[in-house]
Amino acid sequence: MRYIAQFNRIAMSANLLSYHKITDRIDFGITTRTLRDFRNDVALIHSLPSDQRPDFCFDDGYEDTFTNAFPILSEFGFTANLFIITGLLGKFNSWDFTFFGTFKHLSRQQVKALSDAGWNIGSHTKSHLALTTLSPSLLRAELLDSKKFLEDLLGKAVTKISFPFGNFNKRVLDACKEVGFQEAISIKTSSSDGFVKRSKAVYRFDSLNSIRAKLRNAPLELLRLRTINACSGATIFMHKLKGYRPIDHAE
Repeated sequence: MRYIAQFNRIAMSANLLSYHKITDRIDFGITTRTLRDFRNDVALIHSLPSDQRPDFCFDDGYEDTFTNAFPILSEFGFTANLFIITGLLGKFNSWDFTFFGTFKHLSRQQVKALSDAGWNIGSHTKSHLALTTLSPSLLRAELLDSKKFLEDLLGKAVTKISFPFGNFNKRVLDACKEVGFQEAISIKTSSSDGFVKRSKAVYRFDSLNSIRAKLRNAPLELLRLRTINACSGATIFMHKLKGYRPIDHAE
């Protein structure tokens, strides 16, 4: 079934902040933000002039995006861009590197509720594999299957994608455009043609001054982000060791 793109074509801001987990649970990973820190982040963004506010983005689609981030953003009148690993809806994050237990991903009902509340829903692929390492057939399946799954779930066009680990190359971009994506984000870099926008990731140890530095593209902050993002190679290496394979959508 084809969906009319205008229903989900709210363009993303030139300035983007990417989050992952919003929780007070003990977690070894650096992508977790506590509720207090996230509330302070949102309050800071709310205090800015409207034309200087970045868009909020959430990668992976954890359940705490709905239970914790959604109420805080709604309180301040914000929506967000949410990028879903479609093969993991309702499941735990077996793909990730964790020490203190697993975290559950959003359910289909929660994704629909966020869409109905005005959130822009995009793809984070089907299985969260490094797209640059896949064969042409697997690459197309990761892109097209996730896009079609979300469109069937939401009844509207899905035109945005966030790249797992921020990794992409020309082959990935060509495949994205071929299956119908019109916009992409990466936590590592942008593309020269404007198709991929750079989003600055927010981490556990970021202060409000770090947030301000991200928003003004401070060179030292961008260098720090490049260093941190390079560590994502550890998760890709873990995938190889564990023989992590593409995930099929549950019926």
